[in-house]
Amino acid sequence: MKKILFAIFAVVAFALTSCEGTKVNILDIDVTTLDNTESKCWAFEYQNVDLMRGITTYIWCTEYQIVSELQQFCVEYQKTYNKKVNATYKAVAANDKETCECKNDFNN
Repeated sequence: MKKILFAIFAVVAFALTSCEGTKVNILDIDVTTLDNTESKCWAFEYQNVDLMRGITTYIWCTEYQIVSELQQFCVEYQKTYNKKVNATYKAVAANDKETCECKNDFNN
């Protein structure tokens, strides 16, 4: 029984550590596979955008909507400035739109 438990823990530990540090290019995400029904609070940041570097922005929407907007921005920015840009996003805790958007620094 102990061997089985240790094997399970080893597999779980391996799976969790293999996900760390993995970054997906926002343009590689297929938005048709994302949820477009449940709104959540999302935090996002752009990389390689001088004026917005290190600024986290919070928005209340579906994952489909956030990824679609980030993809559109990245494509347009690259066309306009001939500079590759990427974005990251993650769900954050908030119960409603107001609570989510109050996390933005420009609302304070």
